[in-house]
Amino acid sequence: MLELRYNFRAWLLVAVMFIALGLAFTGRASLPVLINSWSTDFGWSVTFLASGGSVIMLVMAISAPMVGYLLDRFGPRYIVSNGLILSGLAISSTSFMTTKGEFLIIFCITAAVGYGVVSIPIAAATIARKFEKNRGFASSLGMAGVGGGQAFFLPIIAWSIMIHGWRAALMMFGCGLIITGLLSIFCMDNTLQVSETSGDKKNKAKRVSDKLLNVFRSKIFWLLGSAYIICGFTTAGIVKVHFVPFLNVVCGFSLNDSAMAYGIMALFDAVGLIVAGALSDRVHRPFLLGTVYFLRALTFLMLFFVSTEYWILLLFAIFFGTLDFATVPLNAGLVADHLGLHSMGLTMGLLFAGHSIGGALGSFLGGVVYDYMASYDWVWITGLAFAFVAAFLAWSVPESTRYGDK
Repeated sequence: MLELRYNFRAWLLVAVMFIALGLAFTGRASLPVLINSWSTDFGWSVTFLASGGSVIMLVMAISAPMVGYLLDRFGPRYIVSNGLILSGLAISSTSFMTTKGEFLIIFCITAAVGYGVVSIPIAAATIARKFEKNRGFASSLGMAGVGGGQAFFLPIIAWSIMIHGWRAALMMFGCGLIITGLLSIFCMDNTLQVSETSGDKKNKAKRVSDKLLNVFRSKIFWLLGSAYIICGFTTAGIVKVHFVPFLNVVCGFSLNDSAMAYGIMALFDAVGLIVAGALSDRVHRPFLLGTVYFLRALTFLMLFFVSTEYWILLLFAIFFGTLDFATVPLNAGLVADHLGLHSMGLTMGLLFAGHSIGGALGSFLGGVVYDYMASYDWVWITGLAFAFVAAFLAWSVPESTRYGDK
């Protein structure tokens, strides 16, 4: 049996991070569901609204390394709770929005700071510190909240928009985030003790400047980071922002059906996370990581055959979702073993910054291409090509020496 009965506080932390990530990522993923409503109500272009998605990811890119460093210093309790509360306040305030400036300042910038705090690298680094055995499995369970939360909450938000309007939907969801943030203070273990990995033995730096230097000198970091930028472009950028508008506007599916397909994709995000996390404790991680990117590239071909065939859409949602977040526990495990747990918050924050920059580019360029060509075809072709590049970068990463001991 896993160390559940002997490590209750650690598994409670996994549960808290599951819920926190589910809510935070649902807030971030609400933009695609809202694009059509805001375009209709305010007359804003898809390019402008997609640019808002780019702003969100750029703010997250800037905040992630700083938050990762604070996590290494002070622990997760107040960092995670404040991130949830800030995001909740921003989303609730968006319900009163009337101008482009308010959209950018409140929904994009302020909420994104909260998303950057309650993020995958923070969850990965927090959970990794609490587990030596089954680290990949525990991390994947906690981070599965990304998919599980979106699968549950996003269709509810879409339904609320259709029944009550987007203002009421955002007010209710924002209040839920605030309440969860307050409750999380009492549920999180804030201790900082960690076991030592081979990466920690090589990287003994205490100052942030020295930690950064150690990270930037690592070939492993640049290989993983380059692939992760592409990962952000192909997932958070072009698919997560433009998938629902593509289905709703181009293919003619209803908003509810489109959000349901997105929710199914998010549900299989969680499945892929858990499976990849379990496998990361047992198999050659760089090979598996590259294979995930390679298979992701192939899934883009399915989007050319969706049209009005809902069953093809569901197949894409299942396959792409399974491969979407499967990269996270593999990257986290490689970072922990190669670069060390003591600087893992900072390192994962830097990787996530690259992922967010890639996502920002994908979101913006996807909007530009659609407004110019009235088609997403070249967006999907670009995603396919870049995902192949990410696969070869991942296959170039060596496995840690710890792999032989597993």
